[in-house]
Amino acid sequence: MGSFSRNFQLTPPLELLTFLQKRFTCMTIEEILSKASSVAIFGHVRPDGDCIGSCLGLYNYIADNFPNVQAQVFAEAFPPSYNLLNGADKILHEYDGRDVDLAFLMDTPSFERCGANGVECLKKAKFTCNIDHHISNPLNLCTVNFVEPSASSASEVLYFLLDSNKVSKNTANSMYLGIVHDTGAFKFSCTSKRTMTAVGDFIDKGCDFAQIINDTYYTRSYKATLITGLAMEKCKLGLDGKVVYSYVTPEDMQRFDVTPMDLGSVVDTIREVSETEVALFMYPVNGQYKISLRSNYIVDVNKIAGTFGGGGHAKAAGASTSEHPDVVIPKILKLIEAEL
Repeated sequence: MGSFSRNFQLTPPLELLTFLQKRFTCMTIEEILSKASSVAIFGHVRPDGDCIGSCLGLYNYIADNFPNVQAQVFAEAFPPSYNLLNGADKILHEYDGRDVDLAFLMDTPSFERCGANGVECLKKAKFTCNIDHHISNPLNLCTVNFVEPSASSASEVLYFLLDSNKVSKNTANSMYLGIVHDTGAFKFSCTSKRTMTAVGDFIDKGCDFAQIINDTYYTRSYKATLITGLAMEKCKLGLDGKVVYSYVTPEDMQRFDVTPMDLGSVVDTIREVSETEVALFMYPVNGQYKISLRSNYIVDVNKIAGTFGGGGHAKAAGASTSEHPDVVIPKILKLIEAEL
């Protein structure tokens, strides 16, 4: 294993952390991978398109260019439409205890947000690497941290760390899906010239761009369509029309026979209400309510989500709460009012 033989702590002393950052900041992904024989890749809980896209983008890059490296992606359940990506059928939903030389943490700004029991692996891996774009990332989660808050997505960060000449169609497909979902199909303000440069490169590599954006972003199941309609029907306006908000209950989900995965895009649908600044949607997840927030121009929803122990980005963030939406929504409206 060479220079990666040392097992580092998750929270090293400041002196060691400073040493590690100086030592490894200039390392490339190629150099990191060249020293490993086994790799585990993790994303965040309740994985979205960017999480799965960046994980499988890295997985396919390793499979194409490092045949002697055994790589495995561990991720919790994700929308079935993502199965069009190469390698999606090989994802394991929980870390199985195996020892690895190198562990990647993708699109994840904290260990609390790591899914598939990945923290257990990160604790004992000989070397760890975090690739992320969340502004709330402390920049010290792993041995090496490639974190760009200005990037549209972890998939964008990943792409510019790779050798573009070695990026295959399968790798491009994965990262394209990630970028599509975290930019709202290129509608969100996080979309930049560099984002579109990456997309152009993916198209040049034969990326199935039309199928991916249609099948994974613009379509939803019949059941998901029905409960989205219910959420729209229950929408209300607040703060003189600056906020649109809605929620569904466990009883609603049982009635339509849907899971939290069917509700991930609802907040972006209600965001389409004209002349609103913030969209808020709440829905049940694991005995709590997930708070999803989206902002158009002014409000920093990352700051608001932080009040509830969550986070994300200035224009897209989330949190969880044990309180009922009727209690939480007035609190959030007051926070938004202060921001406005």
